[in-house]
Amino acid sequence: MHVSNSAKYVRLTLAGMLAATLAACASDPKSASPGVPIVDSDREMATAHDMHAGHEMHAGHDMHAGHDMHGGHDMHGGTHGTMPSQFGGPYQSMGALGSGTALVPADSPGYMWHFNLPFVDEDRQSCMAHGEFKFSYNNQGGRRGESRLQSQNWLMSMCEFKVSSTSAFMLRGLFTFEPWSSPRGGFPQLFQSGETYGGQGIIDAQHPHNFVSELSIGFTQALTESFRYYVYLGFPGDREDGPPAFMHRPSALENPSVPLSHHAHDAGHITNGVVSFGFDWEKFRLGMSVFHGREPGEDRLAIDIGSFDSYSVRLQYMPTENWALGTSYAHVRNPEASHPGDVDRFTAFALYSKRFDQGYGSVSAVFGRNLEQHGTLTGGLVEGTLNFEDRHYLYGRVEYVDKPGLTGVNIFGQPGLSSIVAAEHDEHLEGGHGGAAESNTEHGAAGNSLVGAFTFGYAYDVYASSALRIGLGADVTFYDVPSQLKETYGDPVSFMLNLRVRPGRSF
Repeated sequence: MHVSNSAKYVRLTLAGMLAATLAACASDPKSASPGVPIVDSDREMATAHDMHAGHEMHAGHDMHAGHDMHGGHDMHGGTHGTMPSQFGGPYQSMGALGSGTALVPADSPGYMWHFNLPFVDEDRQSCMAHGEFKFSYNNQGGRRGESRLQSQNWLMSMCEFKVSSTSAFMLRGLFTFEPWSSPRGGFPQLFQSGETYGGQGIIDAQHPHNFVSELSIGFTQALTESFRYYVYLGFPGDREDGPPAFMHRPSALENPSVPLSHHAHDAGHITNGVVSFGFDWEKFRLGMSVFHGREPGEDRLAIDIGSFDSYSVRLQYMPTENWALGTSYAHVRNPEASHPGDVDRFTAFALYSKRFDQGYGSVSAVFGRNLEQHGTLTGGLVEGTLNFEDRHYLYGRVEYVDKPGLTGVNIFGQPGLSSIVAAEHDEHLEGGHGGAAESNTEHGAAGNSLVGAFTFGYAYDVYASSALRIGLGADVTFYDVPSQLKETYGDPVSFMLNLRVRPGRSF
């Protein structure tokens, strides 16, 4: 099924849903009251007993009434001051919700608005909206670099509806305006690759994400105190494959750059048709998905639903509320239109997060490997964010990726290694030197390239209230460029100047 044939109807419907989400946030905001948690009465009392309406943060701004930001914990072992959620893993915490059914540490920060829907009893719903809007001047250095103004952004709305004290439904919608806010060809980013633009494979840019990144429904029910199952359907959605998507990891909240190894570990966060089933037992979560393997096409307003031709399985473990560990395997049928062939993906990840007085610290380590018919893609990273004295943020990412396809002409038209080799080959022929085979060997025109990227940044909230946070920041990226790419890339240094807008911190 290809929804783009009825694109006008679909786009009007989705625009209406997005407008309803924004209207709900504006018309019935609950910044000072998170609503009634979807848990039994004992947990409700435990979560509510230490609420301090009107309590002020050390930075001089009002906290959300109903939230505590000092890292305490409730009697059930969950993070105190975090809204409970039956979908939130072993600690039943909304703070543990990542992308799809992926979990982040329960002791993660939350930036969101709370609201109630008018047609549902208040004691049976818990609704929130959150997102990130980053506006940047992006300067990618070196011979293949580009400079652009851009905005990377997303907005999510989520409602959990209580069926009983042991079961609930959840509806989620995730939208992005990147189809309109990205430069032609994508967001400039040296050594990034994946998907196509104008029929050409994207090199040195990050593709924009689809306007509708998730429309999903989930159901969960506890059968015993330590065993709970869940079912998840997304059109599109996020499958059981890899770590939580980069924009939902606390360790990457401040960083506007997408990991260069994104397609090796969390590329499945926009899957055009996925059904997942899994269960929580004690501190483990095991989930399985069947899904449509083809990645989104160039029409970022379409939902290209197809047959369920791929599958994945993921195991997650949360030994404490500060940790989320996991590993996954996925067999993906023909994900790339420009490179036909199946992909087997293996991932492993470890996420740590801890909130403390006036801030939090979060670190993630992620590894992924794609085995493909036309080569391999392997990448690993360590990234982190430290928020201190409420308004200050230090962030960074260290990453290495071994990938093919960096030697051609990039998406902005700068010549690649193959062009240089061809020119030198002509010169060699005129001068009586060796042929193309010698030149190709010398320049390493074929095969993978191992590239390192090291990003360091700082941001400061120039405005911080219970409803909104606005930050200014900057970061710089250095690279470890392999010798075979030096002739085309040189020794680049990139930087970004960023304005970030998001909801106020609720936990």
